[in-house]
Amino acid sequence: MPGEGYAIASAALYGLAGVAIAAGRGRARGDNGVFLSILVTTALTVWLWLGWGRGWPTGEGATRGLVLFALAGLASTILGRVALYRATERIGAVGASLFRRLIPVFSLPVAFGLLGEIPDAGVLLGGGLILAGVLSYSGLPSGLGAASGILLGTGSALFYALAYSLRRLGMDAVPDPALGALVGAAVGVVGMPALAVLRRQRRVALRALIVDRGRWHWLAAVSLGAGQTLQFFALQGTTVSRVAVLGALDLVFSAALAGLVLRSEHLDWRRFGLSGGLALLGTMIVFW
Repeated sequence: MPGEGYAIASAALYGLAGVAIAAGRGRARGDNGVFLSILVTTALTVWLWLGWGRGWPTGEGATRGLVLFALAGLASTILGRVALYRATERIGAVGASLFRRLIPVFSLPVAFGLLGEIPDAGVLLGGGLILAGVLSYSGLPSGLGAASGILLGTGSALFYALAYSLRRLGMDAVPDPALGALVGAAVGVVGMPALAVLRRQRRVALRALIVDRGRWHWLAAVSLGAGQTLQFFALQGTTVSRVAVLGALDLVFSAALAGLVLRSEHLDWRRFGLSGGLALLGTMIVFW
């Protein structure tokens, strides 16, 4: 099932991005690479669209599809991504990933309201096991005292859930995932500087968009760009609910990378084994 495969690959990239965002915070002098990630996403999607896209859409439904892609870009590339970065800076990669577990929770009612999509029993059961595995590892992250971290993490999940359904609606009208990802990224390229110009200290705000270019910022940017693009291809091949549920696996990847590879966060082996086992079982059920 290629759609589900793309969704898992996207989750792995989001997990890697979370670790890189947290690691880059200590070296940040501006936005910690948020705008860099949008530029990388745009460059990647331009390359994909020129190489494998279906050309500029015309005819009935083209305008509607492009508008929906743009709205999805506003929800994910600007609102969701900025909130994700700020939440990760406050509560760490694993803590921020915990709140991304709310994406499937928000996605189900949003997909039902916008698409009339009702998840099947396998998605509900598999998703429940994945969420149980995630919560068995994380619980509530220690040190999560800042209300802003909770609010930003929850808001990011809501914006991403909305973006899933808007992307799917857009592809119903214009079935070109590369173009959809490109339009969404372009909204961020225009929107972020526009918001900076509106701020009182516009020079400082504009400089903050371009000052962070360290290795962690580049790693986060490339990971997020590829992860977001893969979500479009996943949504072309499967349902919103399946993509959202499989996206919950990013916590497993974040925990493994932060604890095993980079050793930037403590890894509880017993809880991680239980979490990974439940998540694996849930993933197998969703695929089946």
